[in-house]
Amino acid sequence: MRKIKKQSGHAALLFAMIIPGLFGIFTLATDGARALQTKARIEDASEIAVLAIAAHNDDNQDSQGAGSGSRVNRQIATDYLNAYLRDSTQLTGLKVKKYNCDQIAECRAGLARGEPRFFQYEIEVSSVQDTWFPGNDSIEGFGDTFSAKGAAVARKYQSEAVDIIFVSDYSGSMAWNWSGGRNRKYIDLRNIIQEVTDELQKFNDLNNTDNNTVGLTAFNYYTKTIPSNRSNHCFMTQLVNPNGRFSASQTVRNIFVEKNNRYCVNHGDSSRFQDLPLTDNYSSFNNSVRSFYPNHGTASFQGIIRGAQMLRKGRNPRRLLIVLSDGEDGDPSRHMQLVNAGMCSTIVNTLSGDLTPDGHKVKARLAVVGFDYDVNKNRALQKCVGAENVYKAQNRDDILNKILELITEEIGHLK
Repeated sequence: MRKIKKQSGHAALLFAMIIPGLFGIFTLATDGARALQTKARIEDASEIAVLAIAAHNDDNQDSQGAGSGSRVNRQIATDYLNAYLRDSTQLTGLKVKKYNCDQIAECRAGLARGEPRFFQYEIEVSSVQDTWFPGNDSIEGFGDTFSAKGAAVARKYQSEAVDIIFVSDYSGSMAWNWSGGRNRKYIDLRNIIQEVTDELQKFNDLNNTDNNTVGLTAFNYYTKTIPSNRSNHCFMTQLVNPNGRFSASQTVRNIFVEKNNRYCVNHGDSSRFQDLPLTDNYSSFNNSVRSFYPNHGTASFQGIIRGAQMLRKGRNPRRLLIVLSDGEDGDPSRHMQLVNAGMCSTIVNTLSGDLTPDGHKVKARLAVVGFDYDVNKNRALQKCVGAENVYKAQNRDDILNKILELITEEIGHLK
């Protein structure tokens, strides 16, 4: 009996000696599992967030230092990360980066092989969390906090074929030089359009079904078309009441009724341009654009209405109308009247309400790219397309990249 008692004492002593070690293993395993789980969660959240950022397509101008990303993109990332990481989390070192094809070696090499370009979005972030068992001099632990890092990359390519109408400003100021390019604005514009069609051709060459198509309606005070009899006409996209006055509501009600009016009086207008219907013959299209010349005033609503009429003749599941302008409209009050009467919502709803020939629903979008001009100052244009679809470009590369971004698909792919 005495021997058993002695052995029981030894067991109790051994148990007391290993308790700190066992508890240390428990604490390390517990907080270690939390760290691994946090790492998995932050990586999952980063992947979802970077896809959402790619879909939102913000300009991503750094708001808190180099590589910080825009305020909008940071908020998108933060919302997703906080939804995944709930307990005592502090996000640190959030970086949101966006790269054009020219900044990505793999993309540049792909272009040389005839592959389509892509845009790349990246997220980096760290999460700091309180530990449950920080440890002390007797028991091992992770300390007061532990951190986990996550990162993700998404790329945006073009997927579905798209019909694109360029609503291009050919007012007199487009003949001026500008600091953002090497040529006069209208020359840089036609070169940009050439580069866009080069990219679209790569998609068409790879695609076995539908082709991208492009068209253009140029505007100054009017838009112009050349009918079958070859006499130069102007499309008057305004309507007037029987008493001769402008009517915004009547214009909107009949917005897709094409009008062929001889009202286009010269008034010293030496411009040369005409409507170019949707086509996938990019060579012929660009040859025509090279003959255009700007002059006279600005009325972008003329181009928007005429462009919508032309875009409705497309057959692809995506429709994109891009306004390219370098200045304020000559008659901003009339433009705002049309917007307030529902011009732009009617256009989007009508274009999106159609079906493709094989029965797929069409998705339409309007956007504005400012040519050396802060288009946010044009309240009518901003209200027309929505502030999130208005882009200011400082130079020709900004304009090219923005157009190509608008053409790419709405959702990216994880790398």
